[in-house]
Amino acid sequence: MIRGVLLALAIITLAGCNMLGVRPLPPVPPLLEPGSGDMAVQMNQRMTLTLEDRRHHMMVVVSFTPEQTRMTGFTLTGQRLLDIVHEDGKVSIWQSEQVDRDIPARWLMTQLQLAYWPKAALQEAYGLPWVFVQEGTQRALYLEDELLVMVSCAPDFHALKAGSKLIINQPRMGLVMTVETLKVKDLAAPSGSGNRQETGQ
Repeated sequence: MIRGVLLALAIITLAGCNMLGVRPLPPVPPLLEPGSGDMAVQMNQRMTLTLEDRRHHMMVVVSFTPEQTRMTGFTLTGQRLLDIVHEDGKVSIWQSEQVDRDIPARWLMTQLQLAYWPKAALQEAYGLPWVFVQEGTQRALYLEDELLVMVSCAPDFHALKAGSKLIINQPRMGLVMTVETLKVKDLAAPSGSGNRQETGQ
């Protein structure tokens, strides 16, 4: 189960080879500091990874604060698979001993930022050979003239509400990540305060 869930993530670390028809991984896009996202929120999400017409599912808890970005992945039965932390200019990762391949932690952090960060912050960060384009509810990242990542989301996505859904498509790798937000918690609100905002299904 664990190997199946993470195969789609592990495939993209195989730079320099062409297993399963997957082209080599391009350079990792620039990674912005956590504070540049101007968010303090935690999201419980369901992630579906589709590779070669096979689907793999896991649950994810993502938190964005000015000091840190954290992504923790679980099996559908609640077993922790990985924990990635970006803070103080570094990315660290813990992964279950049952996961026998290295998970591309920095790459996953850049994908989260491409999906959630404000447009202005991304435009400032992506300089040549990277080209960032946003049209309506779609964001695209090019390496020179090659489309590497396309993010598509619902019109109300940036409200960060439960029920929002996005799709991250990586054409070079044939990998599609569908992320549905199940629950949102405002981390900026004082703990235990009546002002605390939490939404969920």
